[in-house]
Amino acid sequence: MFAFLTCFAVIISLVWTDQCSLENTLCSLCGKRQVSDEHPDLTALRKAIKINRKDIDVQKKEIQDLKERHSHVAFFAYMSTSWKQLSKHKRLVYDVVDLNNGDGYNKANGEFTAPSNGLYVFHVSTGAYDNSHASVELVLQGRIRNIAWADSMSHNDRTFVTTVTPLQLNKGDVVYTRIGNGYGGKFIESTSYIRTSFSGVKIN
Repeated sequence: MFAFLTCFAVIISLVWTDQCSLENTLCSLCGKRQVSDEHPDLTALRKAIKINRKDIDVQKKEIQDLKERHSHVAFFAYMSTSWKQLSKHKRLVYDVVDLNNGDGYNKANGEFTAPSNGLYVFHVSTGAYDNSHASVELVLQGRIRNIAWADSMSHNDRTFVTTVTPLQLNKGDVVYTRIGNGYGGKFIESTSYIRTSFSGVKIN
């Protein structure tokens, strides 16, 4: 009986020893895994990935900037009928759009919004007829940049004026035309004889 109990105790001891050894081995492996997560090579790799992501974002922005700088921007719009709303600083709206590359011109309000930085040239052509007259201002960001006066004030005849204005614009700048200080008579003419128009093109 004693011999049996002794053998049983030895077996239990061996089993316990193996179990502890296995647990220690597993813990050791887990410890190595935790240590491996902090391995210098892995840390360096993570930093490299973050740097590459930043580089990719910068390159994407540079590509977008290049596309905007070299995009073709041009518009041409004119009035479908003569403009009869003659009042000081009344904005002019050119409702027929023949060209709008870059989608900068808005025919609902007559505004051109620069889609990108660059040098632009704007043409404003205005007609007047039969004792009518109006000065027309080209406005950039609330500042008058050019003025023309279509003057048929004292005679029954047509007058047609055009301004050509180069402007350096930043993306988002707004350009439009409006009636200036001098105006009177019936209307600004836009008919089959005279076409009152607003146009612009990015040249650089």
